Amino acid sequence: MNEHDVITCPYCGSELIQQDEKYYCDFCVMVLGTHQVQRNYQRISVRIRDFALDVYLDKTTPELMKFSTFELLCLLKFARTERTNMYRYMNTFYQARKQNQTEEFNESEKYTGKEYEKITRKMFVLENLIRQRLGYVPSRITDTYLSRYIEEIKKDKHKPMVIRQQRQDETKDSSTVFQ
Repeated sequence: MNEHDVITCPYCGSELIQQDEKYYCDFCVMVLGTHQVQRNYQRISVRIRDFALDVYLDKTTPELMKFSTFELLCLLKFARTERTNMYRYMNTFYQARKQNQTEEFNESEKYTGKEYEKITRKMFVLENLIRQRLGYVPSRITDTYLSRYIEEIKKDKHKPMVIRQQRQDETKDSSTVFQ
């Protein structure tokens, strides 16, 4: 940290009051840890990982809670595709067993039924995590939807949270920051 850096709130941009190892924001009325504070009125940086691997579907719910919303959306897209495939496989084995009048495909049907249930539950988890963050669950998640989502993140505001007391055109030297 530079000696000229101002420790600021990541939410409102106010200067913070240091209290031992923590910081207090008078405007937000909250205590922040050192890992949460910003410097020089900067905004919270958003972690952008513009991909998610389908193997992440094996993660536990607490692990998934740490993923970005974008990653959760990608995983939900994978889960929905996998669920559709499992349903088709399960139905195919059922039809094959019924046509052949044998129990030959019974084990495969049971296995795909269990996998269908497992991926459906994972889909529910992902949908509920997304619902908590966005307030809704997108009915369709396409590559276009995901591309637009990433573009919105990239073009989001990055300007510092500075409030000027005077117009810039009146005087450039006398701009000050509210504290």
